[in-house]
Formats: sequence, C-alpha cells, structure tokens
Amino acid sequence: MREMKYSNIETGIHYIPIHKMQFYKGSYKLPITERIAKNIVSIPIHPNLSESDVDKIIKID
Repeated sequence: MREMKYSNIETGIHYIPIHKMQFYKGSYKLPITERIAKNIVSIPIHPNLSESDVDKIIKID
C-alpha cells in the first residue's frame, strides 16, 4: 500500500468480516477469516480507468 500511496493510487479497506460487525460481534471466532481480511485491499476499479491507469496500478511492486 505504501508504493501505491507514493504513486498516487488510492487504496482502501472496505470489507470488514461480517462476524466483526456490531450485530454479530463476539458471536463467532473465525481466525482464518480474520487473517485473510487483514490482507484484502481495495484498488481503483471503474469503467473510466484508462489503459495507462490500469498499467500503472498493476505494475506496482
């Protein structure tokens, strides 16, 4: 994510595991889900991305 920030590519964390949401909080222990959720990042994806934008995003190392 640091490299994307330096390249002015916005990222975010948009998906919180359901069992962590207020209604379900404390109901379940899902360690694999929690581990996976810590590694999911949202990257720009929309129909207005140019080919050069896509290339820039996918080339971040």
